[in-house]
Amino acid sequence: MNKSKFIIRYLKVGKLLHLVALVALMVAVFSFFILKKLFYSTDPYLWFTWLSLFISFFNMCILAELDGYSRFQNYKQVKDQMFLNGLQERQLKPLLKSSCQRSAALLAGKELGIGEKVRSYFFDQGYRWYHITPDFIFRNPLFFFSTFFWRTTFFTPYYESKVNYDQLEFSQI
Repeated sequence: MNKSKFIIRYLKVGKLLHLVALVALMVAVFSFFILKKLFYSTDPYLWFTWLSLFISFFNMCILAELDGYSRFQNYKQVKDQMFLNGLQERQLKPLLKSSCQRSAALLAGKELGIGEKVRSYFFDQGYRWYHITPDFIFRNPLFFFSTFFWRTTFFTPYYESKVNYDQLEFSQI
């Protein structure tokens, strides 16, 4: 796969996640420099506050990138499924639960020339561009603490694409 196309696809799949990671990194770096200046400060509460900010935003940066990696694996998998088997509801239904997974499916569909059908399916299911918060937060907020959530959100296994799309002509897709 062409490296520049790979990077562009990777950034497109998780554009919101990469933006969150970038902002979190900037806040973490800023809080680190403030923390460094306050290292010899006599106020431990102020120092602890900035340390907490640094740790929180640095962790947010890492988790956003892990989530972006997982969404890229979803993108490759659903793209293969749509290409090899055609568009089927059973491929898209598991991706309804989060905005990032829907974005991955939309990008895969767009690249295969069926983006409007994918968008139409999500629209028919009641999802709009502003539905960013995952559904499970409203049904079960404690789901954040399950191993299933952590495994599927941040540690999705690597998926090797079955089709080399760079070697296909656009008319074949």
